[in-house]
Amino acid sequence: MAAIPDALRMESPEKREYDRKLARWRREMSELRKKFSDDYQKLMQSQLSSQEDNIEEERQRENTIEKMLQERNLENLKRREKKLQIAREKTALLREQGTSKRQAAEEIIVNKCKEVVSNEIVESENFITSANIDQKLHDILRITKNYNFAIYENGKIVKADEPKESTENE
Repeated sequence: MAAIPDALRMESPEKREYDRKLARWRREMSELRKKFSDDYQKLMQSQLSSQEDNIEEERQRENTIEKMLQERNLENLKRREKKLQIAREKTALLREQGTSKRQAAEEIIVNKCKEVVSNEIVESENFITSANIDQKLHDILRITKNYNFAIYENGKIVKADEPKESTENE
């Protein structure tokens, strides 16, 4: 540093007043800097702690959400299982109903077939076979039926077996 010339040095009461004010200003500035530094450090610590708190709160929130999602997934799984069980039961019931309906339909068909067969057996008693052909021919020749008759327009049958008596005088 360059030396200050003696002429420029002030050794007067103004210089002392100036030095005293400068020292006071430096002291106040130092205190302010220290105060601002302390406040800044407190602010940074509070922000850091609030960030840590925020991070912790976020973790807690995420854990809570994750637990809720797991619970929901469990509930959904239980509901899905219940629905599947109900669907299986319905399917089994429908199969049983289908089987019972099918069995009922088969029974109806079998009963109808038995009825048709029994009717055919009853009708077959009147069939002409090689064993009863002579008897049937004898019955046909013995029992005669006269199909020689007239029908009026209104559907009344006029029998021609009996000769009409004439009411005229001969």
